[in-house]
Amino acid sequence: MNILLNTSQIQTTHSIQTDLAQQSYSHVTADELQLSAEVQAAWQQLQAAYAELPADNFLPGGAAYRFRRYDSFQFHPTTGELALLPHRAYFQNTDINAVTGGIARDFAPLTSEIAANPFLHELIRFDFAQFPIDEALRQANWKVDVHLVRVVARAGESAHPTPEGVHRDGAEYVTVHLAELENAVGGEASIYDDRKRHLASFTLQNVLDSYLFHDAILWHGAKPIQPKNGGQGIRSILTFDYHPQR
Repeated sequence: MNILLNTSQIQTTHSIQTDLAQQSYSHVTADELQLSAEVQAAWQQLQAAYAELPADNFLPGGAAYRFRRYDSFQFHPTTGELALLPHRAYFQNTDINAVTGGIARDFAPLTSEIAANPFLHELIRFDFAQFPIDEALRQANWKVDVHLVRVVARAGESAHPTPEGVHRDGAEYVTVHLAELENAVGGEASIYDDRKRHLASFTLQNVLDSYLFHDAILWHGAKPIQPKNGGQGIRSILTFDYHPQR
């Protein structure tokens, strides 16, 4: 069974699959995505969960500006079925993550409410449908890592998106969606080719602004954020790592 580029719950006017096929990345603005009333309500519920994310205890130098949850799903594209996998620590090699690679980081798991959120499930399916992959990969099972990440920059300080520096996530494809932006400037995302030559930069400014990219052949990074008008600045993302189970 083929996967449609638009699901019944999420639609797009942007040619994401064409972008990915031609340049291996796609920057999509929130106004190019349309959500059904059902998933819009579920998205608002998921956004509320960011205020209660536990601290990320694996920041360099003992910093305390990042909060997150993480878990993985088994995804069956031909049926759309998603099954939560047993919680495990998250690991990246040092060759793709020079800052926190080589460490088994045991982040807080998704809550049962987050793991069952209809918007989360539908967005995983929607993002996958955009990948320009052959039929064999569409028939394969995939592991999808789900990260909810919030960074908070306090007055006079910066907060780094995850992880610091130019890196790879170690997946086939990665998708990033803005979940929250409050009193913050910075956070410019950049895409690089396999030799780390700069290809493009853009800033996610509105909730659900997104970018998708072929992580296996590209590198990426994001600049720190700072408060815009004193107080604290907040930037939150929802990101998925897609791993084919060959």
